[in-house]
Amino acid sequence: MDSVRLTNRIVQCFHDVGLGGSQPQLYNLALLCQALALGRDCHLANLALALPLIERRTSLEQRLQRLLQNEHFSVARCYAPFGRQLLAHWAGVEVCLILDRTDIRDEISILLLGVAYHKRLLPLAWRVVRFGGTGVDDQLPLLEYVRPWVPPDRRVAFYADSEFRRLDVQRWCRQQGWHWQVGLHNDLLCQTATGARQTLQGLDLRPGQRRYLQNVRLGQQAFGPVNLIADWPTTQPGPHYWALDLPANPQAWRRGRKRFWIEPTFRDWKSYGFDLEASQLRKPTSLEHLLLGMALTTVWLIHIGEWLVHSGRRADFARRAGDYSLFRLGRDYLDRLRTVPGPLPVGLSLAG
Repeated sequence: MDSVRLTNRIVQCFHDVGLGGSQPQLYNLALLCQALALGRDCHLANLALALPLIERRTSLEQRLQRLLQNEHFSVARCYAPFGRQLLAHWAGVEVCLILDRTDIRDEISILLLGVAYHKRLLPLAWRVVRFGGTGVDDQLPLLEYVRPWVPPDRRVAFYADSEFRRLDVQRWCRQQGWHWQVGLHNDLLCQTATGARQTLQGLDLRPGQRRYLQNVRLGQQAFGPVNLIADWPTTQPGPHYWALDLPANPQAWRRGRKRFWIEPTFRDWKSYGFDLEASQLRKPTSLEHLLLGMALTTVWLIHIGEWLVHSGRRADFARRAGDYSLFRLGRDYLDRLRTVPGPLPVGLSLAG
């Protein structure tokens, strides 16, 4: 593998998709993505070893630190052109957006918004926030930021868990003409179609039961009408509730499982992939810059995974079609190239 040539190909790819930034910034970002794809974790000392530069390790670490700490390098300005292009060329008639939070060492949290794709999430926007639960002041700006990227002829479905239960989020989705399925807390007041008012936990659901309710109103302000899915899997300690604008039925429940696609993406970013916790970064600016590199590298690895599938090479890495995700296939292929030479596609385009 010609590492220097690979860096130049990544830089050219960044230009092709219109990433914002100066030539030195995009070059350093390409180095970061290359190190993330080939390195063992996110610790700067280990990322430095994957850089194709003949310098001392401390100098390579300092180069990475300058990129991550550069407050003049705007993550939003850099990534937004790619995010817009990604949704502008979206192959499906529906864009499924998922929003969720993950925590780093009980010290800081990452709020991520992305689009569902092959049981993973393609990152669109993110924020590093205080540790713990987030509120509408953190959530709605991300949705507002991405909203103009969605072509007007695409249907949008928004999925989120109970952390995003505030009625403000549902009200905002209704104003945009988006569909939604959002988790609710069990102490929320609801009014059923019969006129009965009670908290959700008063619906008296039992383990193994699932109920579908139509024309429900939520909260003291009686927001609605919305529909409701109440579900208590036998493997869970209690029931879960979701509000949605479309009819509540088994089909809607199956669609709602897409909200869990963000979980394997977080695993790809953490212990089963880039090992984000190993970075030991705590400054929001540095983390957001690192996440920029991780977001681009995630899409690149999925691009490689799709290339393996469409070129008939999947069987070289997986016995069955569902054994490994596209992300994992791409990562494993790069590991294999350390030993056996072969072609390496560089791109951020996706087959759909």
